[in-house]
Amino acid sequence: MTMQEPGNARAARRPLVGECFGLRGSAALDEVFRLQYDQLVRFSRIRIGNASDAEDLVQEAFLSVRRAYPDKGIGELRPLLFTTLRNLTLDYLRSGYAKRARKSDEFSALGDVLACPHSPTPEKQIIDIQSLAIVQNALARLEPRKRDALLLSRLDRLTHKEIAARLSVCPRTVRTDITEAMAAITRSLMRSSDTNQPT
Repeated sequence: MTMQEPGNARAARRPLVGECFGLRGSAALDEVFRLQYDQLVRFSRIRIGNASDAEDLVQEAFLSVRRAYPDKGIGELRPLLFTTLRNLTLDYLRSGYAKRARKSDEFSALGDVLACPHSPTPEKQIIDIQSLAIVQNALARLEPRKRDALLLSRLDRLTHKEIAARLSVCPRTVRTDITEAMAAITRSLMRSSDTNQPT
């Protein structure tokens, strides 16, 4: 009786913790993903304060490391992933995306008000109609890709990944396009409210 496992039985089971460090390349990265994904998401979320964007950044880090280091082992991949993710979160914070996202949240709140008025007065109905016209004009002035990304997100309720697949761009581009589109609409609404203020 031998101590060796049959070749196919060894391949069928998941590697033990000590054996994981012998993995290289794609198998090593898959194992790091399984073991470290939650920790990497927490690491990113603490820094940027947004759970869904943290997940996007972690996925982007894994893709970057997979492309740049196809033959590394687990021991080398873990620090590379944390360094790559740290750099991506710093880029995210420097880009001003977080600030634009807060402004777009204000627009989203306004969209909820426009979509579901509660017992509107005639004056409120007029204001809502005017606001809707401003939003439609702002949408018409947007670049087509940004307008499509916003409408697919808000009307069709597609995820950033689904929109990215439809528009043939990466999810980060979709996120930026939606934020910029909503910021443009918010600016149009703010300009309109400024001109309608009594002097």
